[in-house]
Amino acid sequence: MSQEFLKRLRDYLNERLKNEPYSEPFRIEPPFSGDRWMICPEFPAPPIASIIESIDGIVSIHSFGTDKAGDYIGECLVRSYQRRFKKAEIKGKEEEEKVWKALRKEEEKARQDYVNRRNFEKRLKKSYKEAFIRLLWFDEVARKISKEYGVKVKLGVNEINCDSGLISEFNGSNMSEEEKFEEIKKRVEAVIAAYKLAEYAYLPRWPSQCEKENHKKYLEFEKAILNTLKGANRILEKTP
Repeated sequence: MSQEFLKRLRDYLNERLKNEPYSEPFRIEPPFSGDRWMICPEFPAPPIASIIESIDGIVSIHSFGTDKAGDYIGECLVRSYQRRFKKAEIKGKEEEEKVWKALRKEEEKARQDYVNRRNFEKRLKKSYKEAFIRLLWFDEVARKISKEYGVKVKLGVNEINCDSGLISEFNGSNMSEEEKFEEIKKRVEAVIAAYKLAEYAYLPRWPSQCEKENHKKYLEFEKAILNTLKGANRILEKTP
């Protein structure tokens, strides 16, 4: 890939995102092993975190992170285990270690369910249910934006720490630089739109009217998910 192409792409990103609240200047960075090139901000900031082309020609546009679900699940579990910790403290260190072991075991199972998108009915009854609701919301956002923009956007989840982010990829192996540039631009727009909608799972301190309306959509989505769960439970309770 020519340096002219990379400079043009860098300049496009800086111009396109210059009015975003937290956006940092983009730079051409030394690629990681297995990559041809990488462009990213000096400090990670929303909405676009990086654009990378791998050696096999796959170009990936990554959003800023949408959630740190692993941290959230752990924090919620520690709070929910406080009563057990207090009781164990009276009995001694051995009992405390048993509680910690139980907590870590539940945390690991919850993380695995998050990564594999499974056992939602069980996890939506837990103290950390918000992480799983947001996961469903991010997937819904990815589907909506993919349909609207005509390019595939998906939610990627890190298998180790459950951090997540939106991604759009394509194979640029047989494309000219101009074709690749236009395809990147199209997918950057889709990822920006997806990120901005996904982040309405969190309400800013001083939101605009648009942000309030989109946050309302998330709350309606959350309510529908929980009502569906309650309905399913009622049906199960009546089943002989």
